[in-house]
Amino acid sequence: MLLAHNAELPAAEAMCQRLLGMDESNAGAHYVLALCREGASDSRAAVEHNQMAAYLAPTFAMPRLHLGLLARRSGDRETARRELRQALHLLAGEAPSRVVLFGGGFQREALVALCQAELDAAGGER
Repeated sequence: MLLAHNAELPAAEAMCQRLLGMDESNAGAHYVLALCREGASDSRAAVEHNQMAAYLAPTFAMPRLHLGLLARRSGDRETARRELRQALHLLAGEAPSRVVLFGGGFQREALVALCQAELDAAGGER
């Protein structure tokens, strides 16, 4: 995450690939790869890595939030609403350590506010 947040995306991707080489079911590595792929303008791969992270760790809120943001930007309002609602639900029970590690420096309350604003923008009810 530090490499990704410092915009060292190739190094972050390489680290994630090494982690996945040791443990292919590392949801965090898939999530970071999704962020890197989005940064490289590869939305399709970003969606795939987020979906894998969500599959591997069903209570992990950040991939759902990221999927919702990607869907809204692409104009898929139905998927955006579904993913953002799921992210809101999951954020309430998300482990504080995972919020700190994967939340981009934002606290839970800020991530909830972002979800709500994006859900509103996608025309969805909370």
